[in-house]
Amino acid sequence: MFKIVRSESVKLKGSFQLYFAVGVMVLQLVTVVPYVLLLKNGVALVDVALLTFAVYPLVTSMSAVLLFEQEKMADSFQEIRCYPKKYQLWGIKVVLNDFLSVGALMSTWLILGQIKLALSAFFLIVLLEHIHIGLAFFVDQTKNILFGFLEVLFVIFASNKALLNVYVLPVILPVNYIFRPSSLYLLLYVSYLILATCIVLWGIRRLDQ
Repeated sequence: MFKIVRSESVKLKGSFQLYFAVGVMVLQLVTVVPYVLLLKNGVALVDVALLTFAVYPLVTSMSAVLLFEQEKMADSFQEIRCYPKKYQLWGIKVVLNDFLSVGALMSTWLILGQIKLALSAFFLIVLLEHIHIGLAFFVDQTKNILFGFLEVLFVIFASNKALLNVYVLPVILPVNYIFRPSSLYLLLYVSYLILATCIVLWGIRRLDQ
């Protein structure tokens, strides 16, 4: 397992995925952090957080697309099909992708000491990553990114507290949690995350067919 982690980590060096994640992180650090430090209004801080949350679906959809494009360019799918531990291999790829996106997007709130916002960001990023990686097995990159735009609209509506009692849209749950911390949101979140992970596993199996 450690050999797989090391091998996949080496692949990330110099990859578009890494450059994209670093670029997003730097952009947030030079824009969001200075702006928030000048704010003294807690409500305005939440507004800034929700504005950045609305970008997360596009970032994670691009991250998933870049992961699959990298594998296609390296002609790795045939190699993965023949690999005896392909589920473990894909699991490590997904976790590393999660790590990149979480590091790029959540670091801003950790630096600012906003633990609640960082936790909500973590929930949203991981869920979106699993959703878009799962989608990448079944749809082309354009449709994956378009789905990200649709999720942006859901996050915007949720940021206006318009969807507090809606439970069938997984991407709005971390946003609703900011306004109304509830164990129900967490329970539903875990359920949707498991469902998204199952779709990823189905996609991996589908590659063998």
